[in-house]
Amino acid sequence: MSRREARAKRSRIMVELTPADYEVLNRWRASADEELDQSAGETTLAGAISAMIRATAADHVVNDAVLDLMRREQS
Repeated sequence: MSRREARAKRSRIMVELTPADYEVLNRWRASADEELDQSAGETTLAGAISAMIRATAADHVVNDAVLDLMRREQS
């Protein structure tokens, strides 16, 4: 498999969210649609989560905020 094929292959994951977190994610997605001038529901949940993952990996401030939230949830 070439590097290009490896990058193109997608993986499917399941995420269990609380009803409150699911509502927050959907509100954020609706806000993103408005910000991006897209029609309602055009931003997919998968696309939103994928962008959040990339932002977390690329930005130390975002990464630190995520880690801080995870630490708080563990205690």
